[in-house]
Amino acid sequence: MISPPDAWAFGRVLCDQPLNGELDTLAEPFKAMAVYLAAVPVANRQAHWQAMVAARPDRDELVKALADVDPLGPAPQVQPIRFATVADVRRLVATTPWTWELWIAANRIFGVGGFEGTGKTRFFMDLVRRIWHGLEWPDGQKATLPPGTPSLWLCADGHHDELVELLPAFDLPDEAVVFPATPEEPYEGTDLDQPDLIKPGGTLETAIATVKPGLVVIDSLTYATSRDLCSQDQMKTLKSPLVHLVQKYHTNIGLSLHLSLEGQALGRRIKGITKTLMHLECPDPEQPHRLRLWIEKSYGKKPPALGVSMGDHGNTYDFSPPARLDPSKSKGGRPAIERDKAMQFIRDALARQNNQIGNDLATEWTKGGGSTDTFWRAVKDLVTAGDIATDGGKGTGKQTILHLVDSKTAQPAQTPPNPP
Repeated sequence: MISPPDAWAFGRVLCDQPLNGELDTLAEPFKAMAVYLAAVPVANRQAHWQAMVAARPDRDELVKALADVDPLGPAPQVQPIRFATVADVRRLVATTPWTWELWIAANRIFGVGGFEGTGKTRFFMDLVRRIWHGLEWPDGQKATLPPGTPSLWLCADGHHDELVELLPAFDLPDEAVVFPATPEEPYEGTDLDQPDLIKPGGTLETAIATVKPGLVVIDSLTYATSRDLCSQDQMKTLKSPLVHLVQKYHTNIGLSLHLSLEGQALGRRIKGITKTLMHLECPDPEQPHRLRLWIEKSYGKKPPALGVSMGDHGNTYDFSPPARLDPSKSKGGRPAIERDKAMQFIRDALARQNNQIGNDLATEWTKGGGSTDTFWRAVKDLVTAGDIATDGGKGTGKQTILHLVDSKTAQPAQTPPNPP
């Protein structure tokens, strides 16, 4: 596109007005065109100019650019290129640096870590409830988002059906939670490794721009990506688009994080993604509905821990939390025991008959009172340990097949023949 000063110089040539070296500064191909026109008799310049323009794909823009300048007036002043300063950032940031002071920084990513089954999903849903109804934050601070603000939820754990039950229990209408998926395929939009979801202008960005959520929940990060959470290079490819989204659309992204047996968020690079990192823990397995919420990482002063009482219709909070969990005495409590049972169930089933459909085994597991989420987490842990392998599954159009791996050959084991 031609610049205003170049358009002015071009117009001077067409009007046969004097120039003072401006032709030498014209950018190509406009310089060659103007030099040619300057050599043509004045009476013929318009005809030559129209012939030149007719052959150019940008003819409309070029004609408009020349029409917008006055070749008989002074040359337009070139605006110097300016780069951003802190003042430009200050103009865009929220009026307060906190969405929930000392807990959730405005326009940032935060994490909530907890052992499996502790109550992270219900905690996030309680935040959704408070945001939608304009209620106080858990520690009594005033609401900072207008009532009726929806939230966006990536059900990477495949627990859409659980949310169907939670919303009415938490006195929330269906529109309080939106999925980054089409109405025809509501179970989609859960895989952050899918370019169509995470790319600039992809489904996630379009959903955020349209819905304007107060909170975007990724539940959980472990199952939303197959990236190595300990690799700086791989985590950078995830962090960059997420940071772009919270900064551009002034929202918060909350990551539901699983913990190691030592009580640390899985993945050494997680702390680099989150601005604040909370922990939700159950110090006493005999009181699974009595939890402790505390901040591990913050760029500001850390707030006092809160006690959390899980309720059927939402959580209540207080300033008398149960004592801290001792990682040396607890390795995840009851949920870890359930996962171990599921892992043994899968091993035994595949030992009896190898190469089974995962959904069939999951159905059999749930008939005994087990959880589908626990079953598939056990599958992932067994794959990580090298005990089983899988074929098919998400994105292949085929059902997931589970294979028991022979420890000696690292190949799928052969099912022993049935006894006579």
